[in-house]
Parts: sequence; structure tokens; C-alpha cells
Amino acid sequence: MILAILQARMSSTRLPGKVLMPILREPMIVRQIERISRARRIDRLVVATSDQPGDDVLEAALRREGIAVHRGPLDNVLARFIGALDAHPADHVVRLTADCPLTDPGLIDATIDLH
Repeated sequence: MILAILQARMSSTRLPGKVLMPILREPMIVRQIERISRARRIDRLVVATSDQPGDDVLEAALRREGIAVHRGPLDNVLARFIGALDAHPADHVVRLTADCPLTDPGLIDATIDLH
């Protein structure tokens, strides 16, 4: 089982809320997930975000799209990843960040094959 964990939060210091900014009338993170879902080697995807109220809107948007979400401490990315992995057990994890809307699914698959 290969789990992709996509880290995302609304509290970016350089561009707050960027993950929900629209690209072709859809939130950027949804467009990125569309690309990630083309990777054939990923079995499951979960978005890891913070448990802060500012990320409630992100969780709501993702759940509307049927995307799994795990929430954890804002200041502890590792704890969010471990929590996501505990909730969605897997043999391998692919770590992705939500501010890369041009993620290449072929490169994800090639990296998994190399691993």
C-alpha cells in the first residue's frame, strides 16, 4: 500500500490562502489532486492540514470533493504526517506539498519505481 500525504495549510506567510486560490475555476489544491490522481502507483491520498480554525475552510473544500483529510498541530508537520499515517496505514509514503500545482504524475510513479 502506497499512501500519498499532501501537506497543505491556509496560513502561508508568503501568500495566505494560496491552496484555495482558483485555477480554471477550481481551487489550486483540487487541480493538484487531479494531477496526483493520475499517478498509477499511489493507492490512497490524504491531505494533512492543521487543526487550527483557519484550516476549517480547507477541510470543508476537500471533503466536498471526497478527499480524505487528517488534521494535526500547526507547528509540528511531522506529527501531522504520523497522524495521517496512523489513520491510513501504508507500507510506503509519498510526501507532497500543496503549492506545486504542476506535479508530474509520471515523475511520482518513476520515483516510486526507483524506491
